[in-house]
Amino acid sequence: MDDMLFIQAILFYFNLISTKICQYNRHFLILDKHGSHVTIKAIKQTYEAGLDMITLPSHTSHALHPLDVKCFKPFKFDFKKERDESMLKNNHRELDNVTLVSWADRIFNQSLSKQNIKVGFKTTGIWPLNPRAMDN
Repeated sequence: MDDMLFIQAILFYFNLISTKICQYNRHFLILDKHGSHVTIKAIKQTYEAGLDMITLPSHTSHALHPLDVKCFKPFKFDFKKERDESMLKNNHRELDNVTLVSWADRIFNQSLSKQNIKVGFKTTGIWPLNPRAMDN
């Protein structure tokens, strides 16, 4: 992803909830340190949109990013489990794209639930703030 695509994604997000974000009601945006996220242009655009960027230390998103911890990791696990069970049940027959997409949609919606997102923030100690969260 280049910085222009990242900026477009941020502006799209901002437009969805712009009534809640402004210079006086700022929001955090938690990111890894991908090159497209930390350009001067991207930082300036997000700041002007009312978003303060927080970048996680390199190679830590698997443990510190709330969505990686409680949404994307379970999504990958459940998708692989569904695939493996289907392959065994169907004699290793190749799966069609319609089946794969329907699984991905169902599992993604389960994984990216409001509850899982909240638990992700709590588990990583971001909210409520818990500096000792990673000790467990």
